[in-house]
Amino acid sequence: MKILKTGMVGVLLLLTSAAFAQTTDTLRLSLVEAVNLAIRQNPQLQSVQLDEEINLAKVKKVKASALPQVNADASYTDNFLRASQILPGEVFGRPGESIAVKFGTRYQMGANAQISQTLYNPALNIGLKAAKASQGLYELQTFKSKEDLIYNVINLYMQLQMVEKQTELVESNLDRTQRLIDITGAQFKEGIVKKVDVDQLRVSYTNLTTQLSNVANSRVQLLNNLKTLMNVDSEQAIAITDVGTDPIPVSQELNLDANIDLALVDYQRKLQDLNTASIRAGYLPSLSLIANFGYQAQTNQLLDKTATQGFASGLYGLRLSIPIFDGFAKKSKITQSQYKVHQLELNRKYLMRNVENQFVNARNNVQQNQRVLLAQQENMKLAEQLYNVAKLSYTEGISPLSELINAENGLKEAQNQYLTAMLQINLAELDLMQSSGQLTQIIKQALPFQN
Repeated sequence: MKILKTGMVGVLLLLTSAAFAQTTDTLRLSLVEAVNLAIRQNPQLQSVQLDEEINLAKVKKVKASALPQVNADASYTDNFLRASQILPGEVFGRPGESIAVKFGTRYQMGANAQISQTLYNPALNIGLKAAKASQGLYELQTFKSKEDLIYNVINLYMQLQMVEKQTELVESNLDRTQRLIDITGAQFKEGIVKKVDVDQLRVSYTNLTTQLSNVANSRVQLLNNLKTLMNVDSEQAIAITDVGTDPIPVSQELNLDANIDLALVDYQRKLQDLNTASIRAGYLPSLSLIANFGYQAQTNQLLDKTATQGFASGLYGLRLSIPIFDGFAKKSKITQSQYKVHQLELNRKYLMRNVENQFVNARNNVQQNQRVLLAQQENMKLAEQLYNVAKLSYTEGISPLSELINAENGLKEAQNQYLTAMLQINLAELDLMQSSGQLTQIIKQALPFQN
Protein backbone atom coordinates (compact mmCIF):
# COMPACT_ATOMS: atom_id res chain seq x y z
CA MET A 1 0.00 0.00 0.00
CA LYS A 2 2.97 2.31 0.48
CA ILE A 3 3.76 3.33 -3.06
CA LEU A 4 6.29 5.95 -2.06
CA LYS A 5 8.34 3.65 0.14
CA THR A 6 8.65 1.06 -2.57
CA GLY A 7 9.43 3.70 -5.14
CA MET A 8 12.22 5.46 -3.30
CA VAL A 9 14.37 2.34 -3.11
CA GLY A 10 14.29 2.29 -6.89
CA VAL A 11 15.95 5.68 -6.96
CA LEU A 12 19.12 4.01 -5.66
CA LEU A 13 19.35 2.20 -8.97
CA LEU A 14 19.32 5.36 -11.09
CA LEU A 15 22.72 4.80 -12.65
CA THR A 16 21.87 1.32 -13.87
CA SER A 17 21.10 1.07 -17.53
CA ALA A 18 17.34 1.19 -17.91
CA ALA A 19 15.97 -1.23 -20.48
CA PHE A 20 12.50 -0.01 -21.37
CA ALA A 21 9.89 -2.62 -22.14
CA GLN A 22 8.31 -1.34 -25.34
CA THR A 23 5.69 -2.98 -27.46
CA THR A 24 4.68 -1.75 -30.90
CA ASP A 25 2.49 1.00 -29.45
CA THR A 26 3.23 1.28 -25.73
CA LEU A 27 6.29 2.27 -23.72
CA ARG A 28 6.12 0.46 -20.38
CA LEU A 29 8.06 2.20 -17.61
CA SER A 30 8.86 1.40 -14.01
CA LEU A 31 9.61 4.27 -11.63
CA VAL A 32 13.36 3.75 -12.05
CA GLU A 33 13.05 3.79 -15.82
CA ALA A 34 10.87 6.89 -15.78
CA VAL A 35 13.40 8.74 -13.62
CA ASN A 36 16.29 7.59 -15.82
CA LEU A 37 14.50 8.72 -18.96
CA ALA A 38 13.75 12.13 -17.44
CA ILE A 39 17.38 12.61 -16.36
CA ARG A 40 18.61 11.69 -19.81
CA GLN A 41 16.16 13.68 -21.91
CA ASN A 42 14.72 16.58 -19.88
CA PRO A 43 15.62 19.78 -21.80
CA GLN A 44 15.64 22.01 -18.71
CA LEU A 45 18.11 19.72 -16.95
CA GLN A 46 20.26 19.61 -20.07
CA SER A 47 20.23 23.42 -20.14
CA VAL A 48 21.41 23.56 -16.51
CA GLN A 49 24.12 21.00 -17.29
CA LEU A 50 25.30 23.22 -20.15
CA ASP A 51 25.86 25.97 -17.57
CA GLU A 52 28.56 23.71 -16.11
CA GLU A 53 30.25 23.47 -19.49
CA ILE A 54 29.97 27.22 -20.02
CA ASN A 55 31.57 27.86 -16.64
CA LEU A 56 34.36 25.39 -17.41
CA ALA A 57 35.13 27.45 -20.50
CA LYS A 58 35.17 30.58 -18.32
CA VAL A 59 37.59 28.91 -15.90
CA LYS A 60 39.91 28.11 -18.80
CA LYS A 61 39.69 31.73 -19.89
CA VAL A 62 40.80 32.90 -16.44
CA LYS A 63 43.62 30.34 -16.42
CA ALA A 64 44.74 31.62 -19.82
CA SER A 65 45.50 35.03 -18.34
CA ALA A 66 48.19 33.43 -16.16
CA LEU A 67 49.94 31.85 -19.15
CA PRO A 68 52.39 33.62 -21.49
CA GLN A 69 50.67 36.08 -23.81
CA VAL A 70 52.15 36.11 -27.31
CA ASN A 71 51.05 38.50 -30.06
CA ALA A 72 52.38 39.17 -33.53
CA ASP A 73 51.49 41.62 -36.27
CA ALA A 74 52.66 42.45 -39.76
CA SER A 75 52.12 45.51 -41.94
CA TYR A 76 52.56 46.68 -45.51
CA THR A 77 52.26 50.32 -46.51
CA ASP A 78 52.29 51.94 -49.96
CA ASN A 79 52.90 55.68 -49.58
CA PHE A 80 51.90 56.45 -53.16
CA LEU A 81 51.59 60.15 -52.25
CA ARG A 82 54.21 60.91 -49.67
CA ALA A 83 53.60 64.00 -47.60
CA SER A 84 56.02 66.90 -47.92
CA GLN A 85 57.53 69.04 -45.19
CA ILE A 86 58.77 72.62 -45.65
CA LEU A 87 62.34 73.07 -44.44
CA PRO A 88 64.47 76.20 -44.41
CA GLY A 89 66.92 76.47 -47.31
CA GLU A 90 69.83 76.92 -44.94
CA VAL A 91 69.72 73.19 -44.38
CA PHE A 92 70.60 72.60 -48.02
CA GLY A 93 72.92 75.62 -48.45
CA ARG A 94 70.23 77.75 -50.03
CA PRO A 95 69.54 80.46 -47.49
CA GLY A 96 66.41 82.53 -47.77
CA GLU A 97 64.45 79.76 -49.51
CA SER A 98 61.78 77.33 -48.28
CA ILE A 99 62.24 73.90 -49.72
CA ALA A 100 59.57 71.11 -49.75
CA VAL A 101 61.06 67.77 -48.82
CA LYS A 102 59.42 64.32 -48.95
CA PHE A 103 60.47 62.02 -46.13
CA GLY A 104 60.63 58.25 -46.08
CA THR A 105 60.28 55.69 -48.82
CA ARG A 106 57.21 54.72 -50.81
CA TYR A 107 57.00 51.11 -49.55
CA GLN A 108 57.31 49.96 -45.97
CA MET A 109 56.98 46.41 -44.62
CA GLY A 110 57.18 45.42 -40.98
CA ALA A 111 56.64 42.54 -38.56
CA ASN A 112 56.56 42.60 -34.81
CA ALA A 113 56.17 40.01 -32.00
CA GLN A 114 55.48 40.66 -28.32
CA ILE A 115 55.46 38.31 -25.36
CA SER A 116 54.51 38.95 -21.75
CA GLN A 117 54.35 36.71 -18.71
CA THR A 118 52.84 37.56 -15.34
CA LEU A 119 55.35 36.77 -12.62
CA TYR A 120 53.50 38.06 -9.57
CA ASN A 121 49.87 39.17 -9.34
CA PRO A 122 47.95 38.40 -6.10
CA ALA A 123 44.60 39.46 -7.61
CA LEU A 124 45.09 37.03 -10.51
CA ASN A 125 45.98 34.17 -8.16
CA ILE A 126 42.83 34.69 -6.09
CA GLY A 127 40.82 35.03 -9.29
CA LEU A 128 42.07 31.62 -10.43
CA LYS A 129 41.07 30.12 -7.08
CA ALA A 130 37.61 31.69 -7.32
CA ALA A 131 37.16 30.48 -10.90
CA LYS A 132 37.94 26.89 -9.90
CA ALA A 133 35.63 27.13 -6.88
CA SER A 134 32.77 28.47 -9.01
CA GLN A 135 32.50 25.10 -10.75
CA GLY A 136 31.31 23.59 -7.47
CA LEU A 137 28.43 26.08 -7.40
CA TYR A 138 27.29 25.05 -10.87
CA GLU A 139 27.55 21.38 -9.92
CA LEU A 140 25.34 22.07 -6.90
CA GLN A 141 22.80 23.84 -9.10
CA THR A 142 22.76 20.88 -11.49
CA PHE A 143 22.27 18.49 -8.60
CA LYS A 144 19.42 20.64 -7.28
CA SER A 145 17.75 20.54 -10.69
CA LYS A 146 18.13 16.74 -10.78
CA GLU A 147 16.63 16.44 -7.31
CA ASP A 148 13.64 18.61 -8.27
CA LEU A 149 13.17 16.62 -11.47
CA ILE A 150 13.27 13.30 -9.61
CA TYR A 151 10.83 14.64 -7.00
CA ASN A 152 8.37 15.71 -9.72
CA VAL A 153 8.65 12.39 -11.59
CA ILE A 154 8.02 10.40 -8.40
CA ASN A 155 5.10 12.68 -7.50
CA LEU A 156 3.43 12.17 -10.88
CA TYR A 157 4.20 8.45 -10.86
CA MET A 158 2.49 8.01 -7.49
CA GLN A 159 -0.56 9.94 -8.67
CA LEU A 160 -0.72 7.76 -11.77
CA GLN A 161 -0.57 4.60 -9.68
CA MET A 162 -3.39 5.93 -7.53
CA VAL A 163 -5.47 6.84 -10.58
CA GLU A 164 -5.05 3.32 -11.91
CA LYS A 165 -6.21 1.87 -8.59
CA GLN A 166 -9.16 4.24 -8.70
CA THR A 167 -9.92 3.06 -12.23
CA GLU A 168 -9.95 -0.55 -11.04
CA LEU A 169 -12.38 0.32 -8.24
CA VAL A 170 -14.74 2.25 -10.51
CA GLU A 171 -14.71 -0.55 -13.08
CA SER A 172 -15.44 -3.04 -10.29
CA ASN A 173 -18.36 -0.87 -9.12
CA LEU A 174 -19.62 -0.63 -12.68
CA ASP A 175 -19.54 -4.40 -13.04
CA ARG A 176 -21.35 -4.85 -9.73
CA THR A 177 -23.99 -2.26 -10.65
CA GLN A 178 -24.50 -3.87 -14.06
CA ARG A 179 -25.15 -7.23 -12.40
CA LEU A 180 -27.70 -5.56 -10.10
CA ILE A 181 -29.36 -3.96 -13.12
CA ASP A 182 -29.63 -7.38 -14.77
CA ILE A 183 -31.10 -8.94 -11.62
CA THR A 184 -33.49 -6.06 -10.99
CA GLY A 185 -34.51 -5.99 -14.66
CA ALA A 186 -35.47 -9.64 -14.45
CA GLN A 187 -37.38 -9.00 -11.22
CA PHE A 188 -39.19 -6.08 -12.88
CA LYS A 189 -40.36 -8.34 -15.71
CA GLU A 190 -41.76 -10.72 -13.11
CA GLY A 191 -43.46 -7.84 -11.30
CA ILE A 192 -41.39 -8.20 -8.14
CA VAL A 193 -39.92 -4.66 -8.21
CA LYS A 194 -40.98 -1.36 -9.68
CA LYS A 195 -39.56 0.33 -12.75
CA VAL A 196 -38.24 3.15 -10.54
CA ASP A 197 -35.88 0.66 -8.93
CA VAL A 198 -34.36 -0.23 -12.29
CA ASP A 199 -34.11 3.48 -13.21
CA GLN A 200 -32.32 4.28 -9.95
CA LEU A 201 -29.68 1.65 -10.71
CA ARG A 202 -29.30 2.99 -14.25
CA VAL A 203 -28.76 6.48 -12.89
CA SER A 204 -26.10 5.07 -10.56
CA TYR A 205 -24.51 3.28 -13.51
CA THR A 206 -24.44 6.49 -15.56
CA ASN A 207 -22.82 8.36 -12.66
CA LEU A 208 -20.16 5.67 -12.40
CA THR A 209 -19.56 5.90 -16.15
CA THR A 210 -19.05 9.66 -15.81
CA GLN A 211 -16.69 9.12 -12.88
CA LEU A 212 -14.69 6.60 -14.93
CA SER A 213 -14.46 9.11 -17.78
CA ASN A 214 -13.20 11.80 -15.38
CA VAL A 215 -10.62 9.41 -13.96
CA ALA A 216 -9.47 8.53 -17.47
CA ASN A 217 -9.12 12.22 -18.29
CA SER A 218 -7.05 12.77 -15.13
CA ARG A 219 -4.82 9.87 -16.15
CA VAL A 220 -4.25 11.39 -19.59
CA GLN A 221 -3.29 14.74 -18.06
CA LEU A 222 -0.89 13.13 -15.59
CA LEU A 223 0.69 11.07 -18.36
CA ASN A 224 1.12 14.18 -20.50
CA ASN A 225 2.84 15.95 -17.61
CA LEU A 226 5.11 12.93 -17.16
CA LYS A 227 5.86 12.92 -20.91
CA THR A 228 6.87 16.57 -20.64
CA LEU A 229 9.34 15.79 -17.86
CA MET A 230 10.75 12.84 -19.81
CA ASN A 231 10.70 14.77 -23.13
CA VAL A 232 8.66 12.01 -24.79
CA ASP A 233 6.49 12.64 -27.84
CA SER A 234 2.92 13.52 -26.88
CA GLU A 235 1.57 10.78 -29.15
CA GLN A 236 3.65 8.04 -27.52
CA ALA A 237 1.52 5.64 -25.50
CA ILE A 238 2.90 5.01 -21.99
CA ALA A 239 2.02 2.47 -19.33
CA ILE A 240 3.47 2.45 -15.82
CA THR A 241 4.40 -0.77 -14.06
CA ASP A 242 4.74 -1.83 -10.42
CA VAL A 243 7.95 -0.78 -8.72
CA GLY A 244 8.59 -4.15 -7.16
CA THR A 245 11.18 -3.17 -4.54
CA ASP A 246 11.36 -3.48 -0.77
CA PRO A 247 10.11 -0.56 1.37
CA ILE A 248 12.46 1.70 3.32
CA PRO A 249 11.64 3.76 6.42
CA VAL A 250 11.05 7.49 6.03
CA SER A 251 13.45 9.57 8.13
CA GLN A 252 11.96 11.49 11.06
CA GLU A 253 15.12 13.55 11.67
CA LEU A 254 16.16 16.82 10.02
CA ASN A 255 19.61 16.87 8.43
CA LEU A 256 20.47 20.47 7.53
CA ASP A 257 23.87 19.41 6.17
CA ALA A 258 22.10 17.56 3.36
CA ASN A 259 19.97 20.54 2.31
CA ILE A 260 21.06 21.69 -1.15
CA ASP A 261 19.51 25.17 -0.85
CA LEU A 262 21.61 25.87 2.25
CA ALA A 263 24.68 24.44 0.52
CA LEU A 264 24.10 26.80 -2.41
CA VAL A 265 24.00 29.82 -0.09
CA ASP A 266 27.18 28.63 1.66
CA TYR A 267 28.92 28.29 -1.69
CA GLN A 268 27.81 31.76 -2.74
CA ARG A 269 29.22 33.10 0.52
CA LYS A 270 32.53 31.34 -0.17
CA LEU A 271 32.75 32.87 -3.65
CA GLN A 272 31.83 36.31 -2.35
CA ASP A 273 34.62 36.11 0.24
CA LEU A 274 37.05 35.25 -2.56
CA ASN A 275 35.75 38.21 -4.54
CA THR A 276 36.47 40.52 -1.58
CA ALA A 277 39.98 39.09 -1.23
CA SER A 278 40.58 39.58 -4.96
CA ILE A 279 39.61 43.26 -4.72
CA ARG A 280 41.90 43.76 -1.70
CA ALA A 281 44.73 42.14 -3.62
CA GLY A 282 44.37 44.94 -6.16
CA TYR A 283 46.19 47.20 -3.71
CA LEU A 284 49.34 45.12 -4.14
CA PRO A 285 51.85 45.58 -6.98
CA SER A 286 52.18 43.17 -9.88
CA LEU A 287 55.28 42.14 -11.83
CA SER A 288 55.48 40.99 -15.45
CA LEU A 289 58.18 39.92 -17.88
CA ILE A 290 57.99 41.57 -21.31
CA ALA A 291 59.87 40.98 -24.58
CA ASN A 292 59.57 42.40 -28.09
CA PHE A 293 61.18 41.69 -31.46
CA GLY A 294 60.50 43.51 -34.68
CA TYR A 295 61.74 43.95 -38.25
CA GLN A 296 61.05 46.79 -40.69
CA ALA A 297 61.98 47.10 -44.36
CA GLN A 298 61.82 50.22 -46.56
CA THR A 299 62.22 50.66 -50.32
CA ASN A 300 61.20 52.82 -53.22
CA GLN A 301 61.31 49.89 -55.63
CA LEU A 302 59.14 47.08 -54.39
CA LEU A 303 60.66 44.13 -56.29
CA ASP A 304 64.27 45.26 -56.18
CA LYS A 305 66.04 43.57 -53.27
CA THR A 306 69.15 45.67 -53.71
CA ALA A 307 67.13 48.84 -53.16
CA THR A 308 65.54 47.53 -49.98
CA GLN A 309 66.89 48.22 -46.52
CA GLY A 310 65.75 46.41 -43.40
CA PHE A 311 66.25 46.99 -39.70
CA ALA A 312 65.65 44.63 -36.74
CA SER A 313 64.82 45.71 -33.21
CA GLY A 314 64.32 43.89 -29.91
CA LEU A 315 63.94 44.39 -26.20
CA TYR A 316 63.16 42.57 -23.01
CA GLY A 317 62.60 43.68 -19.46
CA LEU A 318 60.41 43.73 -16.38
CA ARG A 319 57.30 45.81 -15.79
CA LEU A 320 56.32 46.63 -12.22
CA SER A 321 52.84 48.03 -11.80
CA ILE A 322 52.21 49.83 -8.51
CA PRO A 323 48.64 51.01 -7.75
CA ILE A 324 48.78 54.35 -5.95
CA PHE A 325 45.37 56.00 -6.02
CA ASP A 326 42.20 54.96 -7.85
CA GLY A 327 39.73 57.48 -6.44
CA PHE A 328 38.60 54.97 -3.78
CA ALA A 329 37.15 52.66 -6.46
CA LYS A 330 38.46 49.50 -4.82
CA LYS A 331 37.26 50.67 -1.42
CA SER A 332 33.73 51.07 -2.82
CA LYS A 333 33.88 47.60 -4.40
CA ILE A 334 35.00 46.06 -1.10
CA THR A 335 32.12 47.75 0.71
CA GLN A 336 29.64 46.41 -1.87
CA SER A 337 31.07 42.91 -1.53
CA GLN A 338 30.82 43.07 2.26
CA TYR A 339 27.17 44.09 2.05
CA LYS A 340 26.51 41.14 -0.26
CA VAL A 341 28.13 38.83 2.28
CA HIS A 342 25.83 40.24 4.94
CA GLN A 343 22.85 39.69 2.64
CA LEU A 344 23.84 36.06 2.16
CA GLU A 345 24.13 35.61 5.93
CA LEU A 346 20.60 36.99 6.41
CA ASN A 347 19.26 34.88 3.56
CA ARG A 348 20.79 31.77 5.11
CA LYS A 349 19.18 32.47 8.49
CA TYR A 350 15.79 32.92 6.87
CA LEU A 351 16.25 29.85 4.67
CA MET A 352 17.31 27.70 7.64
CA ARG A 353 14.20 28.68 9.60
CA ASN A 354 12.07 28.02 6.53
CA VAL A 355 13.61 24.57 6.05
CA GLU A 356 13.01 23.75 9.71
CA ASN A 357 9.36 24.84 9.44
CA GLN A 358 8.88 22.86 6.24
CA PHE A 359 10.28 19.78 7.96
CA VAL A 360 8.01 20.20 11.00
CA ASN A 361 4.96 20.73 8.77
CA ALA A 362 5.84 17.74 6.61
CA ARG A 363 6.34 15.51 9.66
CA ASN A 364 3.00 16.67 11.12
CA ASN A 365 1.30 16.01 7.78
CA VAL A 366 2.69 12.48 7.72
CA GLN A 367 1.43 11.79 11.24
CA GLN A 368 -1.98 13.29 10.49
CA ASN A 369 -2.34 11.40 7.21
CA GLN A 370 -1.31 8.16 8.90
CA ARG A 371 -4.19 8.58 11.34
CA VAL A 372 -6.56 9.44 8.49
CA LEU A 373 -5.42 6.43 6.47
CA LEU A 374 -6.03 4.02 9.36
CA ALA A 375 -9.44 5.55 9.96
CA GLN A 376 -10.40 5.34 6.28
CA GLN A 377 -9.15 1.77 6.09
CA GLU A 378 -11.48 0.76 8.92
CA ASN A 379 -14.25 2.88 7.42
CA MET A 380 -13.97 1.10 4.05
CA LYS A 381 -14.10 -2.33 5.72
CA LEU A 382 -17.24 -1.26 7.58
CA ALA A 383 -18.80 0.10 4.38
CA GLU A 384 -18.10 -3.21 2.63
CA GLN A 385 -19.79 -5.10 5.45
CA LEU A 386 -22.82 -2.79 5.35
CA TYR A 387 -23.05 -3.18 1.58
CA ASN A 388 -22.90 -6.98 1.78
CA VAL A 389 -25.64 -6.99 4.44
CA ALA A 390 -27.79 -4.61 2.37
CA LYS A 391 -27.26 -6.68 -0.77
CA LEU A 392 -28.21 -9.91 1.01
CA SER A 393 -31.31 -8.26 2.52
CA TYR A 394 -32.34 -6.90 -0.89
CA THR A 395 -31.88 -10.18 -2.75
CA GLU A 396 -33.96 -11.93 -0.07
CA GLY A 397 -36.66 -9.30 -0.35
CA ILE A 398 -36.26 -8.08 3.22
CA SER A 399 -35.17 -4.47 2.45
CA PRO A 400 -35.96 -2.06 -0.40
CA LEU A 401 -33.56 -1.17 -3.18
CA SER A 402 -33.05 2.32 -1.73
CA GLU A 403 -31.17 0.82 1.23
CA LEU A 404 -28.89 -1.11 -1.11
CA ILE A 405 -28.22 2.02 -3.20
CA ASN A 406 -27.46 4.00 -0.06
CA ALA A 407 -25.07 1.28 1.10
CA GLU A 408 -23.43 1.21 -2.32
CA ASN A 409 -23.01 4.99 -2.34
CA GLY A 410 -21.48 4.79 1.13
CA LEU A 411 -19.06 2.11 -0.08
CA LYS A 412 -18.02 4.16 -3.12
CA GLU A 413 -17.46 7.23 -0.96
CA ALA A 414 -15.41 5.17 1.52
CA GLN A 415 -13.31 3.78 -1.34
CA ASN A 416 -12.64 7.26 -2.72
CA GLN A 417 -11.71 8.59 0.71
CA TYR A 418 -9.38 5.66 1.28
CA LEU A 419 -7.62 6.18 -2.06
CA THR A 420 -7.32 9.90 -1.32
CA ALA A 421 -5.82 9.10 2.08
CA MET A 422 -3.35 6.70 0.47
CA LEU A 423 -2.23 9.35 -2.00
CA GLN A 424 -1.95 12.03 0.68
CA ILE A 425 0.19 9.88 2.97
CA ASN A 426 2.53 9.02 0.10
CA LEU A 427 2.83 12.65 -1.00
CA ALA A 428 3.35 13.72 2.62
CA GLU A 429 6.13 11.14 3.04
CA LEU A 430 7.76 12.34 -0.18
CA ASP A 431 7.70 15.92 1.13
CA LEU A 432 9.14 14.75 4.44
CA MET A 433 11.96 12.93 2.67
CA GLN A 434 12.76 16.05 0.68
CA SER A 435 12.56 18.52 3.57
CA SER A 436 14.59 16.30 5.92
CA GLY A 437 17.40 15.83 3.37
CA GLN A 438 16.80 12.09 3.04
CA LEU A 439 15.90 12.40 -0.65
CA THR A 440 19.18 14.24 -1.28
CA GLN A 441 21.19 11.54 0.46
CA ILE A 442 19.46 8.75 -1.48
CA ILE A 443 20.12 10.48 -4.80
CA LYS A 444 23.76 11.11 -3.86
CA GLN A 445 24.20 7.39 -3.27
CA ALA A 446 22.97 6.78 -6.80
CA LEU A 447 24.65 9.82 -8.34
CA PRO A 448 28.03 10.30 -6.59
CA PHE A 449 28.59 14.00 -6.00
CA GLN A 450 31.20 16.06 -4.26
CA ASN A 451 30.74 19.62 -3.01
